[in-house]
Amino acid sequence: MEEVPQITDLHKVIQPHLPEGTTLESYSSRYLTKPGDNYGSVMLAIQAQIKDKDSKLRELSLIAKLPPLTNDIYWQIFQPERTCITENAVYQYLAPELNQLQLTAGILPAKLFDAFPRYYGSRISLNDSATKVDRDAVLVQENVTVNGYRPGNRYKPYDLAHTVLILHYLAQYHALPIALRLKSPRKYEEFVRPYFKKFDMNLNISPKEKEMMNNELLADIKTATNGDETDVKRVKELLDKFDEFQAGKDVADGPYTTLVHGDLWINNLMVKYDDDGVPIKLKIVDFQIAQYGSLVHDIIFLLFSSVETKVLEENYYQLLRVYYNAFIKALRKVDVDVSSYSYETFLDEVQKQAHLQLPHAIFMIKVILADSSTLPTDYKDVDLSVLTKNTGAKDIVAKFGEILRLGKKFNIFY
Repeated sequence: MEEVPQITDLHKVIQPHLPEGTTLESYSSRYLTKPGDNYGSVMLAIQAQIKDKDSKLRELSLIAKLPPLTNDIYWQIFQPERTCITENAVYQYLAPELNQLQLTAGILPAKLFDAFPRYYGSRISLNDSATKVDRDAVLVQENVTVNGYRPGNRYKPYDLAHTVLILHYLAQYHALPIALRLKSPRKYEEFVRPYFKKFDMNLNISPKEKEMMNNELLADIKTATNGDETDVKRVKELLDKFDEFQAGKDVADGPYTTLVHGDLWINNLMVKYDDDGVPIKLKIVDFQIAQYGSLVHDIIFLLFSSVETKVLEENYYQLLRVYYNAFIKALRKVDVDVSSYSYETFLDEVQKQAHLQLPHAIFMIKVILADSSTLPTDYKDVDLSVLTKNTGAKDIVAKFGEILRLGKKFNIFY
């Protein structure tokens, strides 16, 4: 493994977020993620020694997120010039505004929405007046694993208990920015809208590479459907529609438009359990491609990419209801009039948007179920071939078949 990147002037980033009089004395760092677990950034685990104002030393476990320094392909695809600024804004602006909104509605401090990891500062450059992200950009947040949060296993999709917990949190994550827009439009226009514009991940992928990836996918779809040309043709249409959607214009405000995470799969969710192994709390991470849009995108992508097929098949409509009820409850808690949010209008929104997330889920399954042995050991050597090497893999083909079958069953494939 190559040397861990050094972070220049880390103390300047985190000290303003430490208690008064506390200083960063020293720190050590190591790579946190394996290739295949995170593509858009370099993640470092930081053990910081901090000294409080009584000169007591204590340890603080942090995570530093750097742009993809060692991998030019990923720098192009993930466009840190946009993604770092977006993710920083979630912690810097959105989280404090949502806390303020809840407190002024009378929600107790201990009951606030708690899915964002604690923020310990960020920068886009060493130059304070820079407006463009460079290689010295960093975002620092708490290492939530120290508090018992655990990442999922991408080979083990969520059961019903996990899914219900996540939908409760997701509903709040979507409802609170809507409440902010309705109750504090000025703050919303200043702190939210400018940072979450549409993001097109294909922008710097050549049409030739894109076509190669799509052809590999379609070869697996053909196998999954026993050569059904109608299905293959429809998946191709959906892949094209999803590309158009990604490259589309910013979305206008509507009742169900909010801050969409855009990448809500198992690796970006951290779950905390009680002593009996019951999932009780959630942290949502990795807001790099968060953007303004319909909340349906996150729900359908999560369900089809990261939930057990059997759980989804038996409970799909019930899970939509679970989400909707939690969404309404979250709006009511901050005094939003919910009379225009009927279950019927919510289901209409699902019907309007859901089909766009099937190709997204299909594409992501290639990454989620990628055979670890096809991934290089070194992050900087990971390239787009991760999406083509696993063509024909039995588990991927089987999962494609299940996604298409359930998409048809729940009337969101056509």
